[in-house]
Amino acid sequence: MIPSALTSLNGKVAVITGGAGVIGEALAEYLLTWGVRVVLADIDCQKGEALSGRLGCEFLQVDVSDDCENQRMIETALKHHGRLDLVFLNAGVSSQSLSAPLPYDPAKIDIESYRRILAVNIDGPVFGVSAAIPALADNGGGAIVITSSVAGLIPWALDPVYTISKHGLIGYVRSLANELSTRDITINAICPGGTGRPDTIHLPPGVALLAPEILASAMVAVATDGETGRAASVVANRDPVVQFFGFGEVEGF
Repeated sequence: MIPSALTSLNGKVAVITGGAGVIGEALAEYLLTWGVRVVLADIDCQKGEALSGRLGCEFLQVDVSDDCENQRMIETALKHHGRLDLVFLNAGVSSQSLSAPLPYDPAKIDIESYRRILAVNIDGPVFGVSAAIPALADNGGGAIVITSSVAGLIPWALDPVYTISKHGLIGYVRSLANELSTRDITINAICPGGTGRPDTIHLPPGVALLAPEILASAMVAVATDGETGRAASVVANRDPVVQFFGFGEVEGF
């Protein structure tokens, strides 16, 4: 039996940042299967246009670190489709993707990559949430899913700057959840392990690679179950594949 949350997706509108990447591609394909109208946003125009042409959806070139471009992204989705239901703030970069020196040396900070990681990974979702709230609220509510990482739940000595950004996103999601719920908007963080194709990503021995299609279905499940303020880890070869992280209480708060 098909879950009712999926059958009810038909005709809804989703925006995906980082849409030209492997996760964005898998997510777009999955949403299109359920009748969702998809708007892809990415800074990589060549890949984005090629993908949108293949899938038959829209593409916008967007630098998510720019507040005005986030506003334009949401305005364009509304102009073309008249509504907004789902927002997947998935764009992200790491020291590795920016070719910054690894392993990280805190005594020799690569300032350019440091600023870029925080701009894309923190500013991007903050600006994206801000831009999306009025459109979602005007439509009677909706769902926001922010792509964090397992590195947002654990220490990762190889790339602490990336880890800063991913921890920050989880704090942001948890802090916004109650206020956004008053507007019938849910917000959750998805925290994948290493995700990609075997020919495009290399993980340490013994670490399994998560298929993008599995992550995509998990992202949509988290977006449509009606819950909010959570961090859901998604790691290969686990049962269940989606596991919600339990945060402890702090005495006095």
